[in-house]
Amino acid sequence: MNFILSGHGKIACEMKNSIEMIAGIYPNLYTVTFEPGDSIEKLQDKYLQIINQSKNQPFIIITDIFSGSPYNAATILAMQLSNIEVISGLSLPLCLELLNLDFSLFNIENAFEQLNDVKMDFIKSYKSLSKHVSTEEEL
Repeated sequence: MNFILSGHGKIACEMKNSIEMIAGIYPNLYTVTFEPGDSIEKLQDKYLQIINQSKNQPFIIITDIFSGSPYNAATILAMQLSNIEVISGLSLPLCLELLNLDFSLFNIENAFEQLNDVKMDFIKSYKSLSKHVSTEEEL
């Protein structure tokens, strides 16, 4: 499976740097930046430059904001190309989980469903957790 990280500014590049700091190099991990002045068409061209080099292999494009320009450009391509899935909510836990999924067990359409634990568990509130722990200790 191939992955493209994309978002506003250089967030995708910095996310890749963080991933590599924690988990090592992923040769199938690419980044696309969305710079001031870029259009949807320019983003699509950036995605296609990467996708076309991979000879029809599947891609998951992970974008920062649902319905933002990087997401919209990616979904236009996903409507045209069956080998692309688009997921929003770019974060380090999401990326680490996706990169470590065993894609031999399921296809690209099932990737999002495999992330149920991450979708529910990666956003935490210290105060909410500490209240829950305090309540349990009182029992």
